[in-house]
Amino acid sequence: MFRAISRFQILSKFNLETIAEKVQVLLKSAELQLKCMMNFASQELSEWRESSNYYEFTPPAAEKKPVIKTDSVKLFADKLRIPKVAEPVARPRLIEHLGKSLAQFSATLIAGRAGTGKTALAADFARNSDGCVAWYKVETADSDWKVFSRYLSASLDLNCSGADAQPERGAMEVSATSETLAAQFVAAAEEKPVLIVLDDLHSIFDADWFGDFFNSFVPLLAPNVRLLLIARTLPPLQVWRLRSKQILGVMDEKLLSFTQDETIEIFRQHKLSPSAARSAHKSAYGKIARLEEIIEKKIAKRNPVSV
Repeated sequence: MFRAISRFQILSKFNLETIAEKVQVLLKSAELQLKCMMNFASQELSEWRESSNYYEFTPPAAEKKPVIKTDSVKLFADKLRIPKVAEPVARPRLIEHLGKSLAQFSATLIAGRAGTGKTALAADFARNSDGCVAWYKVETADSDWKVFSRYLSASLDLNCSGADAQPERGAMEVSATSETLAAQFVAAAEEKPVLIVLDDLHSIFDADWFGDFFNSFVPLLAPNVRLLLIARTLPPLQVWRLRSKQILGVMDEKLLSFTQDETIEIFRQHKLSPSAARSAHKSAYGKIARLEEIIEKKIAKRNPVSV
């Protein structure tokens, strides 16, 4: 009995000491993290400056991105450039289809999930376009109408030489501002055709002004101004209904999928067999992102890196 009690006391003491050591370690870790956070805050706060009615962050000079200042909105020029695709895959079938759709409809929507090649197709088409390309990569933060309208106007001013920069607009309602923007693009198209590309447009589909903008903007575009929309989902119903009015053309994910012949051609370019291409096409369902992963793995297996 005495031995059992002694053993229990020893074990309890050992457990308490172990717990105490762990608590001390956790406290030291928390103290270190707190010091790091305070140090970070003291350094980063110096990079913030107060403006008239908002705070804006100014990163170190080495990390600054090209920006365009317009009124109180700060625009990032990178969002207004045609994105670079590492190894664009030639899709003559889709290029031809897209060209016909843009010629027939005032606006064309390329819709599909991530990795289906939407942006790559649009970028390839835009780079070979005869006219001016006003590219705008939309983000969720652009659901503010003031920000969106400034970016859309800047996409023309930045990418189309000869386009007259419009005077800064105050807080105008959506339809009036949309009409002003449409007039700006129509005026620029007098010199050469204009292609407007709105990438990742699904990011602002839930904005309460989106339907009003689209219905006010698109009907006013001239025949030599075409609108290309890129999204992962279908647009709001009031925009989707424009298909029946022959205003909106759609290229869906099924059309974007690689055919078996296209897959074989890609594999041939990488010196991979037709049988491997057929198998990959079946498992990837023609999705370009998945096909590229399979190709990379097969190339890595064929050319192992020696350690």
